[in-house]
Amino acid sequence: MDNRQLAKRLSESSDIIFKYGSPWSEAQFYDQLAQKNNITHVKLEDDKVIGFIICQFVLDEAELLLIGVLPDYKNKGIASTLLTEACELLKQNNVSHLFLEVRSQNEEAIGFYKKYQFKELGVRKNYYHHPTDNAVMMQLEI
Repeated sequence: MDNRQLAKRLSESSDIIFKYGSPWSEAQFYDQLAQKNNITHVKLEDDKVIGFIICQFVLDEAELLLIGVLPDYKNKGIASTLLTEACELLKQNNVSHLFLEVRSQNEEAIGFYKKYQFKELGVRKNYYHHPTDNAVMMQLEI
């Protein structure tokens, strides 16, 4: 599957995965896939994107930009596998710190990240819109 097809499938799955719709357009997925300092790891079933993680890195730091799993595939270890495999790829690129922001009201995601030893760094007030929410900043030493 080429990057155009993958961007389309990521966008379609993202619309279903994220409660408030996809945070990125198909074009944004495509642009991110073209970046050299990008790790995009995708789980497919019958050519359907059922889960994915996207990280971007510079030097020894990375940001987890998006991670998601289709609702019918949650609680099957897919997100854990995606995160673990992405961290291994980041280590191979000499990354030692992984950062992220998550909606403060997304308790499920915050619990997931804490399970994997992410530490809370602080809060960015009114970071998210539609609806307005704070961002919890987190970091993992990998």
